[in-house]
Amino acid sequence: MCLVCLLGVGGSERDAATAPFPTAPEPFPLAGAQALGLSVTWTGVAGFVLERDGTRIAFDPFASRPGLWATLWRRPHSDGAAVARHFGGLAAAFVGHAHHDHAMDLPALAAASPEARIVGGPTVVELCRRQGVAGARLEIAQDGARFEVGPFTVEAVGAEHGVVPLVRFLDRATLNEHGLPSTPFRYPRGEVFAWRVEVAGGSVFLQGSAGLKDGSLLRQRPADVLVACLAARAGTPRYLERLGERLHPQVLVPCHHDDFFRPLSELPRPIATLRWGAFLGEAAHLARTYGTKLWRPLRLETASW
Repeated sequence: MCLVCLLGVGGSERDAATAPFPTAPEPFPLAGAQALGLSVTWTGVAGFVLERDGTRIAFDPFASRPGLWATLWRRPHSDGAAVARHFGGLAAAFVGHAHHDHAMDLPALAAASPEARIVGGPTVVELCRRQGVAGARLEIAQDGARFEVGPFTVEAVGAEHGVVPLVRFLDRATLNEHGLPSTPFRYPRGEVFAWRVEVAGGSVFLQGSAGLKDGSLLRQRPADVLVACLAARAGTPRYLERLGERLHPQVLVPCHHDDFFRPLSELPRPIATLRWGAFLGEAAHLARTYGTKLWRPLRLETASW
């Protein structure tokens, strides 16, 4: 699992204008003729729901958020009501890797959204299959594969997981031959993907894990919006700078920077290793170089992009 938060929580920003989490919705920088025509909701961690013309798709859908003790020692258990509330009515769900904070709620999502396709690497697909999700609803992602869902075209972009000191030595890479993970902590990483979404002439690049594969990234064209995972990015040299060099984003949206051991009913709290001040400096470099504007999502509030 993504264990960066096991080190605790932190965050000392006091200025509401520069804190990791806004207290009120911020106007999205793309408006008028530049707007993508999307409704977008950040559901916490790397989770986003995008909607256009009545078609809803999700990325890394996770709402159950067991606490630290339950994550380490109790059997995985999804909060079906929370999953249905936030991920009902989906046409598809795209899953960047198999850690619990990305993939644990997929069977509950399949029940809440009975028409939804679930797209992920072979490990994600096998996890779903072992939990009773019909094979006809599962699609295996490979680097460069493209998926059409209503007005959306979604491309799988091979990536890596961010490097978490010490904890990475406990991380499982693959599933056991049989059975299911005994606790959320034992969910394997599996294959890792970012996603490029093209819709109505616009583009969104969702980097749900902070590791990059140069070959996959180098084929990318500029994107209007970059959604960037902040957890465990310190181990990826020039992380945001390399993304900026390829994507030249107009808007930068941080994600995976909230403590996912806290329920969605509580106010978000930053992860201990966030280094928000350093991130603001990196965002300022993108602003100077490409004119990129920073936009902070308000969790569970739907915005117009």
